[in-house]
Amino acid sequence: LASYYRFTRVGSMVFLIHDVSDVPIDLSKLANFVKWKATTITCFIIMVCMWIVTRLYIFPAVIIKAVVTETHEYLVVKGTVDPAYHDAVYLMFYGGLIALLFLHVTWFLILLRIGWTLVSKGETHDYSEHKSGESDKKDS
Repeated sequence: LASYYRFTRVGSMVFLIHDVSDVPIDLSKLANFVKWKATTITCFIIMVCMWIVTRLYIFPAVIIKAVVTETHEYLVVKGTVDPAYHDAVYLMFYGGLIALLFLHVTWFLILLRIGWTLVSKGETHDYSEHKSGESDKKDS
């Protein structure tokens, strides 16, 4: 979508912040899978810090702000994009970024819930292991 509507720089930055913050997520899942509790906790803390910095600070304060304040000048004034075309696409693209920010906040609240379970019960439980409808009992 970003490349089709000439927002490739914004799309690249969105991919970059997601890729950077996904590394601790995967490491935390891996450490939890092999039952390394100390490593799981360390990776979880790094993951939460990276999430706050990349997805809750850089994404809205840098990327969304740039879309709001700079795209018209960059694409219409200095570029070759028709103003009517920019205005139509801008609202759709901006709406998608706001929806993604809402998802980041929602997922962060889930991370806080996992962190609370970790602190209060001392359990390193992966909430994605048990899907709805599956039992917690092991088959014999």
